[in-house]
Amino acid sequence: MFQQPILSPKNNDDLTEISVIGGGSWATALVKILTENKIKVYWYLRRQVQVEALNDEGVNPDYLSFVKLDTNYLQASTDLHLVLQQASTILFVVPSAHFPTLCSAIDPELLQGKKVITSIKGTVGEDNVLPSAFVANYFGIEAFRQAVLAGPCHAEEIGMGKKTYMTICSPNDAFLEQLKPCFLSRYLSINLHTDICGIEYAAIYKNVVGLVCGMAKGLNYGDNFMAVLVSNAIYELQLLLDALHVPDSRIACSSYLGDLLVTAYSSHSRNRSFGELIGRGYSVEQTQNAMSMVAEGYAATQGLYQTAKDLGLNMPIINTAYRVLYNHMAVTSEFKLLERNII
Repeated sequence: MFQQPILSPKNNDDLTEISVIGGGSWATALVKILTENKIKVYWYLRRQVQVEALNDEGVNPDYLSFVKLDTNYLQASTDLHLVLQQASTILFVVPSAHFPTLCSAIDPELLQGKKVITSIKGTVGEDNVLPSAFVANYFGIEAFRQAVLAGPCHAEEIGMGKKTYMTICSPNDAFLEQLKPCFLSRYLSINLHTDICGIEYAAIYKNVVGLVCGMAKGLNYGDNFMAVLVSNAIYELQLLLDALHVPDSRIACSSYLGDLLVTAYSSHSRNRSFGELIGRGYSVEQTQNAMSMVAEGYAATQGLYQTAKDLGLNMPIINTAYRVLYNHMAVTSEFKLLERNII
């Protein structure tokens, strides 16, 4: 619990303080970057044991526990409303499936006049909307007061200080320029982008690709097949972006293709790990129980499948993921079908 009294919201131009909502590995990596840049972080986590360890030792015992955070720039709490009151900029870093429940616990008045950053890589709610659209609809936060953080970034490598490139996206150029120094560091380069829709859909789609690549690995497909699978995934992503009329969707840039590739191939990818267990014969429930972290691609599959259906798109990789994960079709037979539907 914070020691100081509840504060009034800070000036909207003051980005020396940010409230972070979410306690997983990606949230921990982002807090590492912010505190290294001397940004005061007020951090909401659900578990008291995490809060105590962070406030006392600067360590998240559950995620990236090898990372030591600067407690001079960190105050953690299990009091959601108190954390939201501390800063004029809020960063949401939670699984997409949990986001509606979290938002239902928030008094919308607490976000009035504030800016919101999301780093949520899945569609949200029964209507399968983008996280930015959900924030706009639920809290009335206009697009110019929003930003999105995108990859290609693995939390583990940020924790180790390995060279990484991050994309910050917002239609508000002034907000982008305010955010850039908050995340720029000796190991982190920042790209700025103005189209939230395309970046969010790319971030969601790449997690599904990671799942399917993991399934292929679990089924003992080789590098030759994987290359064709990823090539077709790139084509599917471009097909999706074109159907959504995303402007300036340069597929070869890091926030599109780079994010897709690292999720498809990296051993750090939890989506790839999830898919690999499915490919080895685990059920969805067994796989979820075996993993300590959420694989966003599972929920993202359902949302993207419906989006593709609504757009009239034929996307064999999305279809394969959906049929295996939600229709409980045999992964071996679905991949035999996929073999005939990719080129």
